[in-house]
Amino acid sequence: MKVASLLGMVAFLGLLLLSLGYHAKIKRRLALAGASCCLSLGALCLLLAVTPGGNFYGPVLAAGSTEQKLAALTFDDGPCRPYTEQILDILRDKDVRATFFVVGRNALQQPEVLRRIQKEGHLVGTHTQNHKDLLRLEADEVNREMAEGIESIRAITGERTSYLRPPHGFKDFVVMEQAGRLGLTVVNWNVIPRDWTNPGVSRIVENVMTNIRPGAVILLHDGDSPGGTGSREQTVRALPLIIDRLREAGYELVRIDELQK
Repeated sequence: MKVASLLGMVAFLGLLLLSLGYHAKIKRRLALAGASCCLSLGALCLLLAVTPGGNFYGPVLAAGSTEQKLAALTFDDGPCRPYTEQILDILRDKDVRATFFVVGRNALQQPEVLRRIQKEGHLVGTHTQNHKDLLRLEADEVNREMAEGIESIRAITGERTSYLRPPHGFKDFVVMEQAGRLGLTVVNWNVIPRDWTNPGVSRIVENVMTNIRPGAVILLHDGDSPGGTGSREQTVRALPLIIDRLREAGYELVRIDELQK
């Protein structure tokens, strides 16, 4: 069931209770209490759909279950020149393996960048084909966005990915069901430095270090989807500082599949 359908059901029930109270079919105090509960339930359903680590709709990997100082760098919305290539240069020089959740249409436009990601030992996951809000789509459209994202990666790299990051991290029963049908593990995050807002290099670094913990999944961006116009220069400049600071704190940087194990 879609979260929009859940919201519609609780809204209908709330209005029905108010109507019954207005026409004195039930006590008005009871009608108001029931309608308030419906409103609270609807808000909770929506909150759980947009909270990255929420497992209400199905299992989401937002952090590794480990006491070891392991952390995963993940990058969304690429591939996107020149930022993805600059990030790859830094990861190569620092001997770090990361995870890239790529948008299918971007990958088809820059297949050589995706091949480089794979060749240099990074994990590739799908961020769907067109970076659409999956909560707004019907089940067949959700499936198509995921399946086409998988196929774009396979057509370029020859490998099928098993990892999905839904756009914005949004998920509901339909998203989780379609991901399961396609054999995809849904991956979100628990460290969000908000680099896409370009808050400044030092702020990005400090946002990571303030929230880091064993098993952390760090959300960064090497592209800007669906608009494709946002600068990722601050992310590029912050990345080597993040890597150095994490290593100084005793962290080992791994891919999502390694963190999952």
